[in-house]
This record gives sequence, C-alpha cells and structure tokens, in this order.
Amino acid sequence: MKSVLSLTFLGMLFFVIPTVTNGQTIPGNTKIEQEIDTLFTSLVHAAEVLDINKIANSVNDSHKAGFITNGVYFDQFNTLIEDLRNKTKGDVKQSITIQKKKIAVLSPTIVLLSATGVAEITINGGNPITRNIIWSFVFEKINNEWKVIQSHQ
Repeated sequence: MKSVLSLTFLGMLFFVIPTVTNGQTIPGNTKIEQEIDTLFTSLVHAAEVLDINKIANSVNDSHKAGFITNGVYFDQFNTLIEDLRNKTKGDVKQSITIQKKKIAVLSPTIVLLSATGVAEITINGGNPITRNIIWSFVFEKINNEWKVIQSHQ
C-alpha cells in the first residue's frame, strides 16, 4: 500500500503539478511592457540631463516602500531627491548605456523592471568616472499613470 501511495505521489509531482503551475497570463501584457519600456527610457534620459523634477514626478511614495541608492537607504523619497539636488550642484554630465533590461509584468497594475549598464559621469569638467549600474524598479499604475513606488540603484 505504501508503494502505491508513493508512486501516486511521485506521478502527481512529475506529471500533474508542472501542468497546473504555469504562470498567470496578464491581459495586455505586451502593451504594459511597452508602456514601462517607454517610461523607463524617458527616465534614463532625465537622469542623463539631471531633470530632477521629471524624476520626482515619476514617483509615488504613498506606500513608503523606501528607496536605496548607492548603498544608502532613504525611507522617504523627498530626502533622496534633496540629497540628489545637493550632489548635483555644479557642472555634472552623465551618459548612461543600458546593457540588459528585463520587464516582468506581475499584474495589470504592478511591474518589476531590472536593468544593468554603465554610467559615465563628468563633474566640473574633470576626468570622466565610469561606473557599472544595477537597477530595479517597482512600478504601480496609480490613477491611470505608471509610477515608481520602490527602487534599488
């Protein structure tokens, strides 16, 4: 009897469960991916030209999920923006090249984007500094607009 139960369990484990555990299909998945890709591209451009207002307008901090930038945790987005404003005084130029990007639609209103790349930063006309970048962003559709609700950079 034990061997019959064991064989039944193994059969379910190898044949039934994999067919039942397929991921969910999100309606409009491709459209959502395109919307997030377009938004992300505009945010990368805003970062290159240091358009802090555009960056700030793309965020909704109502969940208080926190933001991590260069190993520093900010529990409120406004403190991160203030820190960014203080660090970008003077002549700062940067170029960002995205090497890999993955968009995962988790639901019709939640999307995770991860990206890697290289940033070249020049401060006050000095020698450029090259840094590898690793980003993750959680987007939520709020009032029919995609907003960043958490990020790790």
